[in-house]
Amino acid sequence: MQDIEKALRELAKAIESNPTVDTVKITITLKKPKPRKAKPKENG
Repeated sequence: MQDIEKALRELAKAIESNPTVDTVKITITLKKPKPRKAKPKENG
């Protein structure tokens, strides 16, 4: 997540110094980790 934050900060600096940029749209989609299958409880 820190890598994303760093990249966005660097991008913001680059955009601020470039007067020809009108709009910027960024989409970040994070995957949810796959749920681990629960182990069946042993009767004992």
